[in-house]
Amino acid sequence: MRNSTTGFGAQLRAVALGLCLATTAVAFAALPAQAAEKKKEQEQLSPKFAAKYKPAVDAFNKDDLDTSLGLAKDALALAEKPYDKITAMILMRSVYGKKKDYAAYADMLEQLDAMDTYSEEDRIASYKPLAQINAQNRNYEKAIPYTIKWADNGGGSDAYGLLWQLYLIQKDCAHGIVALEKAVEGRDATETELRQENACYFQLGDKPKRQAVMEQLVKRFLKHDYIYDLLQIYEEQKIDAHAKLNIRRLEVYKDYLTRESEFSDFTEEALDAGSPTEALTVINHGIELTAVKLIAASDHNSRLLAQAKQQAAEDKKTIAALDKEAQAGKSGEADVKVGLVYLGLGENQKAVDSIQRGLGADRVGKVKRVDDANMMLGIAYAKLGNKDEAKKAFAAAATDPRMTKAATIWADSL
Repeated sequence: MRNSTTGFGAQLRAVALGLCLATTAVAFAALPAQAAEKKKEQEQLSPKFAAKYKPAVDAFNKDDLDTSLGLAKDALALAEKPYDKITAMILMRSVYGKKKDYAAYADMLEQLDAMDTYSEEDRIASYKPLAQINAQNRNYEKAIPYTIKWADNGGGSDAYGLLWQLYLIQKDCAHGIVALEKAVEGRDATETELRQENACYFQLGDKPKRQAVMEQLVKRFLKHDYIYDLLQIYEEQKIDAHAKLNIRRLEVYKDYLTRESEFSDFTEEALDAGSPTEALTVINHGIELTAVKLIAASDHNSRLLAQAKQQAAEDKKTIAALDKEAQAGKSGEADVKVGLVYLGLGENQKAVDSIQRGLGADRVGKVKRVDDANMMLGIAYAKLGNKDEAKKAFAAAATDPRMTKAATIWADSL
């Protein structure tokens, strides 16, 4: 199976990390004395330590950060007990936060985390900035473990959102897809997230999940490459020929066709379905775009073009008589065939009239594929701009399992 130009498949592209470090830095700059107050002054600072620490806090409050940092380091050297040391390091951490020196900030956080007397609450709170800073610095050996800790301690979608990006940058789909699935749990995935899910499921060979993701991409973000890839999946499953042609008709309706194979495949399938005028219109468009090449009269494309021209000319010459004959008879199949010709000719209201007649109670019994007739009715209505009636017709077509996928895609596209 050939992949589309979006690069789905084994080739994973690195995802830009949208880390809000500027916002995080505001939180980093909190006055360290506030943290001490939360401990309800259970301990007192050593006198020699306090003599250096208090002026360091005053300098911090005046935004004299270099002075504050120097005094805090001096105070740290005079620390007599763990409480002194933690207090000095909290001040240094806050200074580094205000200075936006995130590497030093992270180093100070790690030193605090390593202290036995540091509170578990503060230790857990450190996992988020440590994850973010190490990710920003591309230190993935530290970023991933800290992000896992952040996720395991209530980080939720934000933590898992960072985690899957880190894994996929490492080209680790096996772990990345688990994090990505958790990141989107309980909400609609973004287009980027769906694309990454698709890429990983392709790489991991999970066909059912990949199909479900591609169906979501087509449903919510209809684009040429998404519908192209989904059609490739359906073709692997030997989708019903009528359903496949109707999905291709949506590509034509949206003017999505760009590849030579798309033009020639549609032309061939439309001819097989008895719609040569549709076939002729599409292959001519491909030729105009120089997507379809005509090398010699005997090549595949030239033979398709000749066949479409001949049969389309016959349809155009005989349609009036065929329409009259169909109206006089009682065979809904004849009416539907006339409607198909009108659809190819672009006479959409006549297509609607003919197909509706064929689906009437007195004629529908002889229609071979009622689902396909409803699809063509819906397409004709869509081309007339009547979305409500188009959706009704697609809903009727979707009741036949053979046409459910194609009908759903068309309905969602309107």
